[in-house]
Amino acid sequence: MAPPTSSPSLALPITNLVFRILTFIFLIASAIIVGINSMKAIVDNEIIITANIKIINAHKYGVATCVLGMAYALFQLPFSIYHVSTRKPMVVSDGLLLFTMFGDQVISYLLATGAAAIYGVSVDPKKFIDGLDNLLEQYGSGDISTLRSKYDHFANMAILGASVLLLGFLCAITCTILSVFSIIAKKKIVTTEPPRVLERNNIE
Repeated sequence: MAPPTSSPSLALPITNLVFRILTFIFLIASAIIVGINSMKAIVDNEIIITANIKIINAHKYGVATCVLGMAYALFQLPFSIYHVSTRKPMVVSDGLLLFTMFGDQVISYLLATGAAAIYGVSVDPKKFIDGLDNLLEQYGSGDISTLRSKYDHFANMAILGASVLLLGFLCAITCTILSVFSIIAKKKIVTTEPPRVLERNNIE
């Protein structure tokens, strides 16, 4: 008589589901923060300086990576929810497992570059404007304190959005690791499955 089979562990599917939900939450939060962030400053009562997502291409790219990441997370969520609720994957093919693993990797790389783009384009001008304002104040040849104040707020909000996007990247890369574990677990189950033995009736 064959030994009773134990129910599959839900630790890996539940962890994967949690991190996919967190990825979606962080990405939508980052997209909102960067998307609504804007600045308008008037210098010398005549020069109007504006900054927003329509002008800064790096912010457009960062939000675009968020949108792609959210779309991919929404695509994967039904599979994860089904796996947790039924204790078995919706599709058992190796192709889907490989697609999920490589898809997680590609999305993770895109999110990392999006966060880096937003951070870089926000921090460098902030340092330049702060240094220029200090120099002008020292020599008394101009005043861009209003521009400095407004851009500092704009840059800080952009950095906040980049930081939230970075959290989304960390969750996405965790999903990548979990995808690898899923493939390893499946291969282990297949290779360790005991051979079937035909039972014979004892003849008295």
